[in-house]
Amino acid sequence: MKLLITIPCYNEEIVLEKTVFSVTQYAQEHLGQHDWNLLILDNASKDSTLEIARKLKSHHPKIVVDQVNNPGRGRALRESWGRHKDYDIYSYMDADLATDIKDLAFIISKVAEGTDIVVGSRYIPYANVKRNLLRRILSSIYNLLLRLILKVEFRDAQCGFKAMSKKVVHGVVPKTLDDGWFWDTELMIIASHSGHTLLEVPVTWREVRDELRRSTVTVRSEVMRNLRNIWIMRRRLDKKEYQA
Repeated sequence: MKLLITIPCYNEEIVLEKTVFSVTQYAQEHLGQHDWNLLILDNASKDSTLEIARKLKSHHPKIVVDQVNNPGRGRALRESWGRHKDYDIYSYMDADLATDIKDLAFIISKVAEGTDIVVGSRYIPYANVKRNLLRRILSSIYNLLLRLILKVEFRDAQCGFKAMSKKVVHGVVPKTLDDGWFWDTELMIIASHSGHTLLEVPVTWREVRDELRRSTVTVRSEVMRNLRNIWIMRRRLDKKEYQA
């Protein structure tokens, strides 16, 4: 099967080379049964991310580089995957490898076996998570609201470690509207409400960025933005936009 592993990047010059080395080495050792490529997806970076990506591409035949100039991970994945349509399985992970890459082969294998979308989860049994307490509380409340208001069963909507079939990429991804961080949640909501099979698997996850250096105002605005997005999704579900 043709497999596209995607690393969305915004100002990742510090970690990109190390991450790409880790992912390509892992893919060579554990994903040899697939015809894989690693897509470095630059998303309006202002540092040397794109330059580093092109240099890495010149040294490795499996690396592909793409660029989306308008910011937003959701927009970047939607547009870039729309240009790379000839793959059977698509996956993506955060550039900092907060999720341990050892779990990648398993989530890809479950898609290869027929599951439509497989997502890494930090909030199910056997997950191994090290995260700041405040961020963990906020995330838990967020996921609880999703289950209560949007009637979904998954426990973790925001982990940046997912794999999905071309059926999801061609049929669900184009229906997403969010350009930013809510995109992960929106993707899973649409998929689950439109009859696609979804599986959560426990992952090992470490908070490698000091997210709490952001101001209280930023955290508050993030909470308000997420509440607004949940309300918008509720209205779209009430209109039965995603029924299978």
